[in-house]
Amino acid sequence: MRQIRWFILLAFISPVFVQCQQAPGSGPAAPLLRSGEGFAWASVDGTSKGFGEEATEARLGGLANLLWLRLEGEEWAARMVSFKCKGELNGVRCSNRKGHGKVNLAKATLEGCNLAFLVWSMESAERWKKDYGEGVARYRLDQVFKPFLGNRWKAGETLPVMGAEWTGDSELLRTTPMVLAKWLADPDQEPLLTLCKRLMSGAFDGWITKDSEWWFIVGMAPTALMLSASGDTSTWVAGSNGERSVVLHSPKTLGKMEALARMKEILLLPKK
Repeated sequence: MRQIRWFILLAFISPVFVQCQQAPGSGPAAPLLRSGEGFAWASVDGTSKGFGEEATEARLGGLANLLWLRLEGEEWAARMVSFKCKGELNGVRCSNRKGHGKVNLAKATLEGCNLAFLVWSMESAERWKKDYGEGVARYRLDQVFKPFLGNRWKAGETLPVMGAEWTGDSELLRTTPMVLAKWLADPDQEPLLTLCKRLMSGAFDGWITKDSEWWFIVGMAPTALMLSASGDTSTWVAGSNGERSVVLHSPKTLGKMEALARMKEILLLPKK
């Protein structure tokens, strides 16, 4: 009788065990998340799934760079933009207080050089005014940033001054892991995913894995541009393999490599 009971119990347990031991890169059915973490994935076919605090909204922080890459990335790449980061510019601090040195688009993206993105966005805004006029320029900005603005951007016809809030350092840009994952998986974002993979392709191991098509980007919220009074930051990690986009938000401050390792742990990807 005892053997029969064990057989029946294993019959129920085994399918669950198999489901959780999926092939590397597919992600577990229900990842083991730490306290306060939110994780979400979304596929190009419209399916999605969230876990933990996947619906909790937080400041977008350094991942605002993804929005700029979607809006201006190809243009900046064609112009071969560059910037010499000294850690501070006109009273605004960079995410690395010591500065990143000379950065191009790929290095600024990988290292999260918010000063570079801020300067390039200001230059783009001035060019838009000349090329399109403020009304059209504002419309172009709104088309990309709208999902993350909520009702925090006042209606108007003029283009705002590109300040640090447009690179994620305020309450202006906010999102949840699920909203961001679905946005990344939208077929309209294919140019962004292609650009990100291209920018990551020459990066050191960890940003784009050697054994898969995944790439990842890490962002702090807020960045060093506007730390809270306590100095606390939360951490975002977003990535894609072309078919599925994933987003992780941690309420804790994680180093970049620690954040990448955490994402790979959730996705069952090799850490190296």
